[in-house]
Amino acid sequence: MKRNKCSNACPVVNAKRSTTGVPMFKCSNAFTLIELLIYLGIVAGLLVVAGAFTWSIIKGSVKSACVREVQQNGRLAMEIITREIKAASGINSPIAGESADTLSLIMSDTSLNPTIFELLNDQILLTQGIDGPYALTADQVLVSNLDFTNLSYADTPGTIRIEMTLDYNNTGTQPEYNASIDLITTVSLTGE
Repeated sequence: MKRNKCSNACPVVNAKRSTTGVPMFKCSNAFTLIELLIYLGIVAGLLVVAGAFTWSIIKGSVKSACVREVQQNGRLAMEIITREIKAASGINSPIAGESADTLSLIMSDTSLNPTIFELLNDQILLTQGIDGPYALTADQVLVSNLDFTNLSYADTPGTIRIEMTLDYNNTGTQPEYNASIDLITTVSLTGE
C-alpha cells in the first residue's frame, strides 16, 4: 500500500491520476458522523455534570453565608444583652416569675437609666436613658421571638433567662436562603 507523501499516517486508498497526471490521494482517517455524535454526547455529558457540580457549590456557599449572618447577629445581640444585665443593679421589668418581650434594667450609671431591650419590627432594639433606640440586629436578620423571663428569688441580685429566635430575611422562595437559630441563656446580675 502506498503512503501519502504529506502524511505518513494517511494510507493511500485510491491513487488515481488527475488530468494533469498528478496522483490524487484520498485519506480514510477522518471522523464519521456516528463518531462525531458520540464524541459530542460525551462532551455534553461532562459539561452537564460539571455544571451541576458548580451549581451545588454555589448554592452551598449561599446557604453557608446565610447561616453565618444569622449566627453572628445572634451572638452579638446575646453578648450585648448579657453584658448589660451583668452590669445592672436591678430589674424594672418583667417582675419576678413573669416573662415579657421587653427587659428594663436599672443601671448604676443613672445616665443609662432605664436600659431597655425590646423587640420591634423584627429587630432587637436597645435604649439607654435618653439615647437610642439602637438596632442590635442587621436588616438581613429577622427576630421572630424574644423572651425575657425573670427567674429572681427574694433577696437575690436577679437572674434573667433570655430566649430568642433569629431567621434570615428570605425575600424569595429559594430554600438555600433559609437559616434560623434559637438561642437560650441565663444571666445573673453582678453589678460590675
